[in-house]
Amino acid sequence: MAKMTILGAREDQDEVLDSLMRSGAVEIVKNNELDDERKVSTVTIDNVDLRVRLSRTIAVMQRRFPEAKRLSIQKLPVKEKDFLFTDKEENELRALVSRFEGHLEQEEAIAAKLSRLEQQIEQLLPWQDIPVDLSQHETARTKLIYGIFMDALSFESFESDLRRDYPLATSFFLEEEGLFPAKVAVVSLDEQLAGVRARLSSCDFHEIPKLPFSGTAKATILSIQREIEEEQENKQKLDQELEAMADECGRLMTYHDYLLVRSDHRLAGEEIHELDYTFFLQVWVPKTQASDMGRELSERFDIAWISEDPKEGEETPVKLENNKIFRPFEVILEMYGAPSSHEVDPMPVMAPFYMILFGMMLSDVGYGAMLMLGTAYMLFGRKVEGNTRQMSMMLFISGISSVIWGFIFGGFFGDMLTAVTMGKVNFPALWFNPMDSPVQLLLFSMVFGVIHLFFGLGLHIRNEKMQGNLIGGLADSVTWYLIIPGLGLMLGAGAIAEQPSTVELLKQVGQWLVIGGAAFGLIFAGHGIKNPFKRLIKGLGALYGITSYLSDILSYARILALVLATSVIATVVNMLGMLVGPSFIGYIVFALIGAFGHTLNLALSALSAFVHTSRLQYVELFGKFFVGGGSFWNPLSRRTKYIRIEDDTSSN
Repeated sequence: MAKMTILGAREDQDEVLDSLMRSGAVEIVKNNELDDERKVSTVTIDNVDLRVRLSRTIAVMQRRFPEAKRLSIQKLPVKEKDFLFTDKEENELRALVSRFEGHLEQEEAIAAKLSRLEQQIEQLLPWQDIPVDLSQHETARTKLIYGIFMDALSFESFESDLRRDYPLATSFFLEEEGLFPAKVAVVSLDEQLAGVRARLSSCDFHEIPKLPFSGTAKATILSIQREIEEEQENKQKLDQELEAMADECGRLMTYHDYLLVRSDHRLAGEEIHELDYTFFLQVWVPKTQASDMGRELSERFDIAWISEDPKEGEETPVKLENNKIFRPFEVILEMYGAPSSHEVDPMPVMAPFYMILFGMMLSDVGYGAMLMLGTAYMLFGRKVEGNTRQMSMMLFISGISSVIWGFIFGGFFGDMLTAVTMGKVNFPALWFNPMDSPVQLLLFSMVFGVIHLFFGLGLHIRNEKMQGNLIGGLADSVTWYLIIPGLGLMLGAGAIAEQPSTVELLKQVGQWLVIGGAAFGLIFAGHGIKNPFKRLIKGLGALYGITSYLSDILSYARILALVLATSVIATVVNMLGMLVGPSFIGYIVFALIGAFGHTLNLALSALSAFVHTSRLQYVELFGKFFVGGGSFWNPLSRRTKYIRIEDDTSSN
């Protein structure tokens, strides 16, 4: 990165900033002097509020209406000339959003009312055959109470209380007498109403709900049904109006991103140092683009600029530059954090190992092919963009690796061919089948893990060399380049060779490697420390790290666990699918069980491979060299959420 300082006239400030945003090639250096004075303006708050409302409106449109939903598949291409809004257009779109929100509120109110009316009908249905005007609840001196007695005992107790305490009150059956639950009308004098109600409350009596009766229950139900029809018509009209508004979804999406770009422009402008007649700002720009950027700005504006290298020790933004195969794996590094600008890019090591480890853990031709098909649909069918595209491409490449390792280990949906053909056909393994040789896979996993760690140590040497401490980097790494293979030869010589003399020779070689590595560590681990006693202590402390390395190497046993888990579950799915036997019905059952079981197993196994492969990178590999603490290059650009801005000259 190079630091570019741009000086220009105040009247050109906005246009220069707009030009930088369009280029997407610079990151503005933060103006720390403004941190204490920075305040959120009312304009910024209004912008954010309106964008939230627009996002909510667009989401509803895309969820409910097919034409708007079609726009959610990928970013909408918009010409440069259409990425402009007059004040009149802005007011119209704001009014559209307000009207849309108002219609949604009306819809919610109608839905609530319809729910309430339907509940009222349910409450009235038991009374629909009663030919009594239920709206009549009183006369000049009496009150009527309608309700249901649930059992005869409660009714008889209530009648007994009336005869004893309120002889002028009475009750009438509204249906056939003697059948319970019974619908009853209770008549009471006004002055005795409280006492009668008290008696009713002590019985198993349910009073008819307080509803807006318009006569009998049947007449009231008909009235409510007409009201429901009217509300449904209103809802249908609202829905039609909302659908008509959804035709403007594309324009609303464009307006949202227009506001987003305007907000970013305003925030970037706050980083500019303003003087009475001039302004200046500093930006980070890739060294290869600094001269072109300065020349292009000078041709368009009356500015002065200078480009210089960062100061010694100054942290710069990190811009990753990798080939097309490694670039998708940058998403894994971004999930962890940015490396320091003073260390080497880990991607050339991390990307191929991630691909290999993921494929090894999934290691099934069928599952790898399914993963490739799913991600290919996302890439070429849905044409996803941004991080989703990067992740899909990463999984697509990892799927290829899974297919390759599936051939190596002989896995095709587990043992599907064996299960379907009842043992007549077996899917061949180019090397060995982990289900038959788990110990061999365990040893291979650990050896592969050692290779993985050694590459990490190589990156550590490179980092230390960049810092001018090559001897320190070699002391930290060469020690283990000798000790770990030496221990491997001492412990595994018998597995490598059969002749006793060869085994003994390998053990001796291993012993000398261990001794040489330990001596190298003791001598150079304290490089730069003059006190010999302190250097010895530092060397002994470094050698104690063998426990950490053994733990790291054992971590690669997870490869064995995941390979076996995927294979065993696939085998169980195939076994369950063939329970009916090799018949026409049996194969149909197998297809149904297999489709569900293998899809589920793929989801679980792919997720496990993703998580554990990432863990091996983050803990085992990065732990050997990664410094971190940097920040990824975040260039000033016209950031958009819904649209893709195209030049007016570009073809459709």
